[in-house]
Amino acid sequence: MSDNIKLFDEEVTYREFLIETSSQVKLKVISLLPNNQSNSLSIVFVGGLSTIIESFHEIVFSLSKSFPFYFIETRDHASSHINGDVDFGIESSAEDVVAIIKHLGLKDRNYILMGYSMGATIITDCYSLLKSKPRQMVLFQPVPIFHYPKWGIAIIRFIIKIKAKPYHGIGKWYLRNFVINKKDDPEMVKISAKAMDSSDPYKLRKTAVAISEYEGWDKLRSIDVPVLILVASKDTMHNYNDIMKMISLLPNCKHKDLETNKRTHSEEAAQIVIEFINSNNGYV
Repeated sequence: MSDNIKLFDEEVTYREFLIETSSQVKLKVISLLPNNQSNSLSIVFVGGLSTIIESFHEIVFSLSKSFPFYFIETRDHASSHINGDVDFGIESSAEDVVAIIKHLGLKDRNYILMGYSMGATIITDCYSLLKSKPRQMVLFQPVPIFHYPKWGIAIIRFIIKIKAKPYHGIGKWYLRNFVINKKDDPEMVKISAKAMDSSDPYKLRKTAVAISEYEGWDKLRSIDVPVLILVASKDTMHNYNDIMKMISLLPNCKHKDLETNKRTHSEEAAQIVIEFINSNNGYV
């Protein structure tokens, strides 16, 4: 953890542990539990593709002071323990989240389910599988469909057996110069670089191929709990039109446009989420 990042309050207990989600997969979960817990609601946060918890340090710091907070690192993360050949697709990760929520013993309508980017996709996919449903959901820059250049998957398939990291530099260069709006949304450059630097190259490439044909539109209409979507309209890495379509398909959804990833990852975003959780009708 960087010295200038304060991830949790002194009154919060930080812990990391592994949860077995299947006979072949164990995933790291980070818990931040307030020492003087007064709120019965818990928060479960599913990160994006190899996204590290430090990228959300302002949100984590703010929310974990009041709510038991669990951050799930999905099977694409370097921290995952994988035994043998497993699937890295959205549906498999959704089943992992279901298993973890069951393991944590979270009760029906007594937790908030949150996700960022691919993590938001995973939680919308897993909703129908959950026996204990969340009370509300918060989606940060969700991705219902993954857009790749035509040549992208062919190249990834070609290098997928190479387990070294040199290709990460090429990936960061490509994202920085051809995908990310680095002028108006420079925070996305930092977030994506940190994710790639901390990732497992093999798992990252396997996941990129596995999710390339995923479309989650048909999973949205069955999500009947209040949903808040935080949008960054200046973020060109996450497709704005796709997110607007998601909003139209979710039965009980509102959104806030914070324009940039700096704001969607900030204390401002945390306060919007807290207001959403505390509001009588589920919305701010």
